[in-house]
Amino acid sequence: MARNSDIGRLDADIELQNQTSRRNSFQLEELNNFAIDNDDADLVYHPTSYKGLNVVSGDLSGMSFYQRLHHFLSLPKTRRKITILGIVLFIVWIVLLISFAHTGAFQNGNKTVYPGQNSTSPVSTDESALKDPQERIPMTLQDSRNGAFSVFSYDLEFVSIPVMSYDEDQGYYLHRSGSYHFLKKASDSQFSKKLYDRPEFEYNGQSHRFSLLSLNMELNKALLVSEVEAQWRYSSYGVYWVLDIDSGAVSPVFEKDSKLPKISFAEFSPKGRYVTFVFENNVYLLDLQTNEQIQITHDGSSSISNGKPDWVYEEEVLSSDRAIYWCQDESHFSFIRFDDTDVPAYDLEIFSDNPYPVTEKLKYPKPGYNNPIVSVHVYSVEGKTTHEVTHDNSRLGSDYVVYQMAWTSGKKLIIKETDRTSRLVDIRVYDSETTKSTVVRSFDTKEYDGWYTNNGDIFVVPGGGYIDTVVYDYHDHLAYFESATDSEPKMITKGDWDVVDGVAGYNPTAKLLYFIGTAGNALERHIFTVKLDGQDLRNLTNTENVSTYRLSVSSGGKYGFVQYKGPASPTDKIIEMDKFSEDRDEYVQAKNLNTANMVEEALNRYQVPSKEYKTVTLEDGTKIDVIEVKPFDFNPENKYPLLVSVYGGPGAQKLSSVFNYGFEEVLVSNLEIIVWYIDPRGTGGRGWKYKSFAKDKIGYWEPRDIVEATQRLIEMTDYIDMDLTAIWGWSYGGFTTLKTLEYDSGTTFKYGMAVAPVTNWLLYDSIYTERYMDKPENNENYQSVSKISDVDKFKQVTRFLIMHGTADDNVHFQNTLQLLDAFDREGVENYDMHVFPDSNHNINHNNANMVVYDKLFKWLEAAFDKKWVNI
Repeated sequence: MARNSDIGRLDADIELQNQTSRRNSFQLEELNNFAIDNDDADLVYHPTSYKGLNVVSGDLSGMSFYQRLHHFLSLPKTRRKITILGIVLFIVWIVLLISFAHTGAFQNGNKTVYPGQNSTSPVSTDESALKDPQERIPMTLQDSRNGAFSVFSYDLEFVSIPVMSYDEDQGYYLHRSGSYHFLKKASDSQFSKKLYDRPEFEYNGQSHRFSLLSLNMELNKALLVSEVEAQWRYSSYGVYWVLDIDSGAVSPVFEKDSKLPKISFAEFSPKGRYVTFVFENNVYLLDLQTNEQIQITHDGSSSISNGKPDWVYEEEVLSSDRAIYWCQDESHFSFIRFDDTDVPAYDLEIFSDNPYPVTEKLKYPKPGYNNPIVSVHVYSVEGKTTHEVTHDNSRLGSDYVVYQMAWTSGKKLIIKETDRTSRLVDIRVYDSETTKSTVVRSFDTKEYDGWYTNNGDIFVVPGGGYIDTVVYDYHDHLAYFESATDSEPKMITKGDWDVVDGVAGYNPTAKLLYFIGTAGNALERHIFTVKLDGQDLRNLTNTENVSTYRLSVSSGGKYGFVQYKGPASPTDKIIEMDKFSEDRDEYVQAKNLNTANMVEEALNRYQVPSKEYKTVTLEDGTKIDVIEVKPFDFNPENKYPLLVSVYGGPGAQKLSSVFNYGFEEVLVSNLEIIVWYIDPRGTGGRGWKYKSFAKDKIGYWEPRDIVEATQRLIEMTDYIDMDLTAIWGWSYGGFTTLKTLEYDSGTTFKYGMAVAPVTNWLLYDSIYTERYMDKPENNENYQSVSKISDVDKFKQVTRFLIMHGTADDNVHFQNTLQLLDAFDREGVENYDMHVFPDSNHNINHNNANMVVYDKLFKWLEAAFDKKWVNI
């Protein structure tokens, strides 16, 4: 599992990863989706977004195609009474015909996405192209694997150019097309510079095929990587190169004894004069002007790592493969040293075809055991000296956690750190001139009954100060600190909604910043702008429509890459932010750069399910968000099998308004079932009062909310076959699945499928677990609430399935083995088990990813065909 973050993260479609999040392991529940960029008739495959839906409202039968389309794209939140239906529909049709490419919405009641047989799919603009309902075919797993239902996003990454003014900003960006990268600019759509002639070259008689990673600020050099070997979620090893774009010359970043050893990563300094990299857990500096190479640290080993996170920091804290932070003027950089000497090791066995398994010792801290000991070090480029940041007057203990670092323009380093449980937070400032550090701000997360995780990076304001995400009145908001040493901020945003992922962009001339916010609905992600002093807060996207947007902004704040992700057909557009701020039509009229039309055409051939957003009120008044997916030819007079799809992790979200059709939608189309996505208490998007239900009692509210919400929905709908009800999830979702089966004891759910589940939180990593549960000695709920322990209850379930990879570095196979041992002791036999040798948490070794989804599909099909009854 990765750290908690929002699924709608702008820099990548994760996974949630989304996330997420991100606590984004639940993205693994999706099939591998791909995007295709065919600017030059080459194919480029990269992951697309996580989970989505398209939304309309009511019964659209009897309307023309365009009426259905624009009704789908424009529904307001509050359902209006229509007294003269024909006139209103005509007006809506005329108005929205002009702007349909931009909008899409939910209401507060039930909303339908992709109407079934009585209505036409709203994505096509050619009515003659629509297949007769009887000719449509079910969606299949193979079609999904082939990318038939995946939106093909435009590949764009703005080039980072520090201290650029608004007027100088031309919006330079990298664009990948096939095996090639191009330098383009938002200010001139005709400008395109191919950065190399061939995606491979020869060096010392050997051929190397490479990928381009980044450009320097002068736009004349690029970092390349070849021979990449994956390690963990974010980390890898590879051979890195510097490309001189004008001459085409390529030289290795690191060469040793005439060989090209693989290094962990390499990156440019802010102005591009230097490259920092890590080899064998030591930090190196390469001066590109003099070609001088300096080894900064010398104590790197299997237990000590400099500038490169260990496993738990990579996964749960930094969500990155690197821990080096440059000062903008290139005078200093800081790095984290990770000492895992006293961290216990977990033995990962790799079986392969060897007579004896190969054992890899993974330093993996578990709750209550020793954590890595970290320290922050600062290197002076001119002085060629390294100073360790002192940790005087700290209340956090020796095993404190460093979550973020950022250099201000005044050569001061901001360090955000917590105790090991992520509940006591200090902001420490290091002065590079005096080499002294001081804690300037502290808080206790019990103020909002929560915990600390990163929600966006610290944003350093050009000219002084920084912007940070703080909790204000139980919501995440932006705050401005006028100097690095300020302890009290000026609030920039406030309200009953949340800022997501911090600052997305900044216009230094107008002192205007851009960000993403929820707008008060957990499923929404809208674009906002506000001045640095908190004045003139405005939504740039229409918050009357429940939608998801993502935004990246060029260095000078002049241009934005605005991605409308759903619920309607996605669009990717480059726009001038000032014009967008003044007139939303700038976005409507801008050219769409993605190829969503390919998906629209594909969906017109399939029996595409419809989706509805529902809110269920529980007995105690708590409102639970649900998305319902129905078959194409749904008939309320019939009885349908039910699958509830869950994740449920603290701060995570299973539900979103992103356009996507994944594994569950294929199940609905192919098996004629109903799917409900449910986010219980403790999940994200609704502020800390909702999220904090997870604190200290993981596994308590998830099953209770899911069971009660399911029971109430069944009573409300009257089209669910009570004998054919199932629940499933992956990772934390696997834990939620098993916990729900345990709590429910076969009353509501007859079947379940759990993939790579946590079964005992004492077996998971310390930083994630203690963040929500505190240390084991302080919380008896580890055993009484959060462990899958009452295994006798599983005997009342008709049948369930568990699957796990033996080389899972994240949720260890040990979790499943301990549960199976408990089943043996209690005589629980009504389950099936599938083991994937040498597969990690993704379950993708040796064709395993195809097998795991085929197995889920076929097992559920057999369950709903009643083949598991009385066996």
